[in-house]
Amino acid sequence: MPEYTISTQSGNDWPDLPAGDLSSHLLPKSLQCKIVNDSGALIFRTGQATVSVSWELAGTWYLDIEGPESSGFADLIAAEIAQQLGEATGEQAVHYKVTD
Repeated sequence: MPEYTISTQSGNDWPDLPAGDLSSHLLPKSLQCKIVNDSGALIFRTGQATVSVSWELAGTWYLDIEGPESSGFADLIAAEIAQQLGEATGEQAVHYKVTD
C-alpha cells in the first residue's frame, strides 16, 4: 500500500484550504474519480485504487493509496495531487514516497 507525504518545497506551512471542499483542490483532474468523503479528509476511488488525502502533521499532507493497479499509477496520483495543491495555494509542492 503506497503512502506519500506532500509538503512545501520552502518548508513553510501550507495555507488553509476550506474544509468540506477538498476535492476541488485535490481530486486529480486527469483521472475519473468517485468521491467517497470530502470533509475532514478527502477519500476517493479511481480505477481499482482507494485514495485518502488528509492533513496529518504540521505542514504535511498525507496520501494513502490502497489497491493501485501499479506503483507507477500510485506515483501518478501523488504527483498530480501535489501539483494541484501547489497551484491552489501558490506554493511549490514536493511529494515523497513513504512506503510501497
